[in-house]
Amino acid sequence: MHGILENDYMFSGRGKVPWHGIGATLDGVLTSDEAIKAARLTWKVEQTPVYAATNWADAIPGYVANVRSDTKEVLGIVSERYHVAQNKDVFAFADDLIGNGKVKCKYETAGSLFNGRRVFMLVDMPKGKIVGDEYQPYLCLSNAHDGSACLQVFLTAIRVVCNNTLSAALKTAKRKISIRHLSLMERRKSEAVLTMGAASKYFHDLEMFASELAGKKVNIGKVLDNLFPVSQDMSKRQLQSNKEVKELIKNLFKEKDDLQNFRGTAWGAYSAISDYRSNAEPKRKTLTFADKKMAMFLDGDLVMQQAQEIILELAA
Repeated sequence: MHGILENDYMFSGRGKVPWHGIGATLDGVLTSDEAIKAARLTWKVEQTPVYAATNWADAIPGYVANVRSDTKEVLGIVSERYHVAQNKDVFAFADDLIGNGKVKCKYETAGSLFNGRRVFMLVDMPKGKIVGDEYQPYLCLSNAHDGSACLQVFLTAIRVVCNNTLSAALKTAKRKISIRHLSLMERRKSEAVLTMGAASKYFHDLEMFASELAGKKVNIGKVLDNLFPVSQDMSKRQLQSNKEVKELIKNLFKEKDDLQNFRGTAWGAYSAISDYRSNAEPKRKTLTFADKKMAMFLDGDLVMQQAQEIILELAA
């Protein structure tokens, strides 16, 4: 079952088809005021006492229920010390990130999953250059109303020329930033300053990482043999699948127009694998395919992390 349930909605800007094909496709990006309405996130989370079925007279001490105001669905049971980060507060925090509350940032996507238990939004940042190519940096904010996680900011980028997702795991800078649920305006603004500092460092170091790989040589065949190894335990189907994937990536590495300047380099190998992971369609689409793509975009791609480690080890 995918994460878009009956009481979830989302929009996607720039004319792109929304995740799972559910929600509105819009021509451009939106301000926070427009985005919260377009994604149908104007509802609030209300906290109510929790009672045991065996004793309806007294509330269970120390706990409350987070209830969605419009549907009255219980999103989670949390400690009474839990402070709700309302949807409007998260959008306001995102505006603080980009413009310190003075300039409203632009949202390409926003919506909810699991009937509102998780809310997410994708925020545009100013474009940058990575080894000569234009890339679009993004901040993705994710907030859980069921108590399972705090507010999190995921950093990622898209190479504009080929729509490749770049989410390298860097030792020098964090890609995911966790933020306490915020209650005070001044605390929110100070957290925004710290978060943007971390984001700026990540994208700067990502550019440096790409430049480093662009200056090194690597054998794409050896990289792929390590990334997709052959084992006697594998079925014929698995072996054939691995062979096809490796041939496809080798062809991307050798023939794709946007990679011609990086043929034979570690950055070319990394980009070819990223192109495959970002854009390849499976032979058989399952119900969870789009969910996995979304999780890969947010949380990072384990295969790309492995590829990164192998490339760094083999590059010279």
